[in-house]
Amino acid sequence: MAQPVAAILSRQGELAARARKFTEGANEASLLVGRVVSRALLTRERGEAEDIVLSTMSRDLDRMIEQLRSAQL
Repeated sequence: MAQPVAAILSRQGELAARARKFTEGANEASLLVGRVVSRALLTRERGEAEDIVLSTMSRDLDRMIEQLRSAQL
């Protein structure tokens, strides 16, 4: 279990960098990434494969960024 969790946590920096490009600042980016990581950990606990969890993280972040963009219009 520790290895998949480490893989999820290791993606935080990459996701945070992507989120900061589209948000008002580091705090907002951190909230998005925290939500993505939380969902990923829950998904992993349900038994999903690591590669599926990691790809879902990117899709979740992209979806949240798109929702932010739509709300700002």
